[in-house]
Amino acid sequence: MKNFSLRIPVVSRGRALLAVAVGLLAGCATNVNTVERAQPQAAPTYIADKRVVTDNTLAGMVRVVAINQSTVSGNLLKVQATIENRKNSLRTLNYKFEWIDRDGMAINSPNETWKSVQLQGRETTTIATVAINPRAVDFVLKLRE
Repeated sequence: MKNFSLRIPVVSRGRALLAVAVGLLAGCATNVNTVERAQPQAAPTYIADKRVVTDNTLAGMVRVVAINQSTVSGNLLKVQATIENRKNSLRTLNYKFEWIDRDGMAINSPNETWKSVQLQGRETTTIATVAINPRAVDFVLKLRE
């Protein structure tokens, strides 16, 4: 029986290592490119917001770009937040919306649970919810890692 050995020339090994290194680096990049209409037809109703930052690290990784709202089913408030991953790597963000009535009282809602969203590097996406109670006039969006 003959012994078999594979001999790779030094130059080929260098190229092979370079190809592996490029492949690994490309595999680490999770940035997202997007394409959209040049002149959007949507006319969102953006709202002014007040931000309370208690975690500067989180604020440095993910930011809320905009918040808009609408009314659905005649009287239910719908809120949508556009969020952006400010880093090049994959991020998991947890969020929840809380609803508040006209008197400033919290409205208990079964959809007030923490949810997760994954954002690729530099990706922008939207998170949204609809109040289940027509008494909801305001909301609080909470974010955490």
